[in-house]
Amino acid sequence: MKKNLLAFILIAFVLFLGQFALAAYIPLEPIPGTSGTTSTFPAYINAIYKFAIWSVGISALFMISIGGFMYFTAAGNNSKMESGKKIIADALYGLIAVLVAWTLLNTINPNLTNISLESVSNLRSTQ
Repeated sequence: MKKNLLAFILIAFVLFLGQFALAAYIPLEPIPGTSGTTSTFPAYINAIYKFAIWSVGISALFMISIGGFMYFTAAGNNSKMESGKKIIADALYGLIAVLVAWTLLNTINPNLTNISLESVSNLRSTQ
């Protein structure tokens, strides 16, 4: 009984969301790096995607800096040096994972990395 109710609510939510997916949307605050050009839902999702990609790079740079500072200020303490090395390695692994995922998706089909929700226009109601 609960599964049927949950499925009904999920389907109703998706159908409701589909009717308003291409509606004009003006966010209260622009997403950093978009210069406020997110007036439609697809443009808004694309801006969030680009911001997330940039955030990964900035976070990796920040963690590499922290790890380098820890390694530099270890003053011969092997445990702190290893901790700094581990932070640098983990930041590089994360950055490499995101770059490899983006490169694979872009190689397979460039439309996978360029988010476009224009196909949702078929769901718009005729009212």
